[in-house]
Amino acid sequence: MQKESISNVLSKIYLFSSMNDDELNKLSKICSIHEYKKDSYLFMKGDTSESLFVLIEGIVSVFKHDDKGNEIIIAFFNPFSLIAEPAILQNIPFPSNGVFKTDAKIIKIKLDSFKDNFLSNSNISYGLIQSLLHKIQLLQQNIHLNIATSAKEKILHFYKQNQSLNLDLKKYEIAALLGMTAETLSRNLKNLEKEQKISKVGKNYELL
Repeated sequence: MQKESISNVLSKIYLFSSMNDDELNKLSKICSIHEYKKDSYLFMKGDTSESLFVLIEGIVSVFKHDDKGNEIIIAFFNPFSLIAEPAILQNIPFPSNGVFKTDAKIIKIKLDSFKDNFLSNSNISYGLIQSLLHKIQLLQQNIHLNIATSAKEKILHFYKQNQSLNLDLKKYEIAALLGMTAETLSRNLKNLEKEQKISKVGKNYELL
């Protein structure tokens, strides 16, 4: 992909949408595009990165393991999301894992050059703050989902928040994200259908 094409992609990302053409071209010079296959890892717990990650195609799942080895899904990310920037910006090891749920493409932005040349831009700084706040909200959302709500409420909240998640997730993956067994998920999906709160569309569900 040529630099001009990278500039066009960068302009679609909220963080860089206020940049003019010259700024985008300058930014594109410290960027590179990388392709990944489904089920490959973007990063693993304990790794560090010298680049920011921006997802431009595909889906990424970020997850951890509990003390018993069970997978706890933190979030799914769509294009055009920044991924794991709290750890990257602080130059600390990743506290979780990132795996691709589909074939995907990532833009990597050289961190040192980005800090030196772009972090002083007030729009960029504001965008990063908003992205970090969003990550905090995701963590708060997971705490709320796993502690304070019923299975039905968790399921309804998931489908409300993930209408644009263009992926046929397997039931066990959704169940893991919601902190329940696949059997509990299936049973409650059937009950919610009977209550006419959701409807099945293909392999997915939509809120009514």
